[in-house]
Amino acid sequence: MTITPKNITHPQNDKSVEQILGFNNNLLTRDLFEIMNEVLANRDFSTYKHTIRVAQIAKTLGTELGLTDEELTILELGCLVHDIGKTAIPDDVLLKPDLFNDQDRRIMEYHPLIGAKLFASRLHDDRITNIILKHHERLDGSGYPQGLLASEIDQLSRIAAVADEFEALTSRRPYKTSFSVQTAIGILQYEAQKGTLDATIVSGLSRIADSIVLEHASLQPTGNFMKEIEHFRRDSFFRDTLSELYNYRYLLVLDDLKVLGEENTAGYLLLLVSFRGLGLFQVENGVIVAGQVHDEIGQHLRDTVIRYREARLNYDGSVMLFRKHCDYMIYAEGDSEEETKELISKLREKVGQTRDEWGIEANCYRVWFPRTTSIEQAMTRLFSLQLEDAESCKTTAS
Repeated sequence: MTITPKNITHPQNDKSVEQILGFNNNLLTRDLFEIMNEVLANRDFSTYKHTIRVAQIAKTLGTELGLTDEELTILELGCLVHDIGKTAIPDDVLLKPDLFNDQDRRIMEYHPLIGAKLFASRLHDDRITNIILKHHERLDGSGYPQGLLASEIDQLSRIAAVADEFEALTSRRPYKTSFSVQTAIGILQYEAQKGTLDATIVSGLSRIADSIVLEHASLQPTGNFMKEIEHFRRDSFFRDTLSELYNYRYLLVLDDLKVLGEENTAGYLLLLVSFRGLGLFQVENGVIVAGQVHDEIGQHLRDTVIRYREARLNYDGSVMLFRKHCDYMIYAEGDSEEETKELISKLREKVGQTRDEWGIEANCYRVWFPRTTSIEQAMTRLFSLQLEDAESCKTTAS
């Protein structure tokens, strides 16, 4: 069934929430919406922070555009729950730290429909349902989930759409850096010129964007149990169920969360173990044997890493092992590269055993970085060493 506020039949003898409680100056109503928003926080804290910021931006923008107090309240509450439908989106999509493929995108585009379904049959006032349903619609019909045109998109939903995109552009994501306010406004102005966003609303945002001050998004203290649940969900998403090793992109997420280096270490080592001989081994011995050997190598490296690991609160330890396709990556914190020499020696020893036992050639690339270097920059440098070596080998062979 297509969800639109206008085709919902309400119980005849049932008063709406706003009739019973009133939206204006009613703490209970606001508390109920904040509870729903906190439910989302317990599902994905990043999305929760996004909704808090969108609500703040939208309310400030609505004030600039001259909305009434009632409209501002509706807009703020609607933006608080505009992504509530994401509670039903699978972790494999919701927590994905990379760009979406076609199927991921199709699944994610259901979230406005899911959220609107929660509210459409319970609120007589369509405005909040509209914000949830239409915040990804665009004036030229290119949006989702219904491809609505300008005449079908109300003003509050248009404001929510601009606030939502502005927040997304100016926020850091594991797969992208944040844009400056000026760059984000330029992108929104370009979209307004194309006819996808409301030009009047974008113009209003451009006048106040530099002065918007966003409050820090945080939850009420809950002991450590919610942190443990959140860490487990995050860790499980990135951990391979068979090898129990993390995907290397997990390190980008930890860096994005600003939790690395919690012992105030001066820097970190990144080491890449690249198996250039694994392809030939697979051809000679078969896929199954090659996979088993590769997992065994990973377990040896993992055992070595655990020996040198020191406890950390927000992640697995001061030394961690990651898998990148057929290669392995080691992250190690310390006050100097000298501190990691014993670890490097043991890792090289394990790699040497791989060559002796299975005849699989491997190269080790390592770089020491100061703590101020982002993981993205560090990985780029490390992978460039691997690429330079591969090009050098090609040149030599030719």
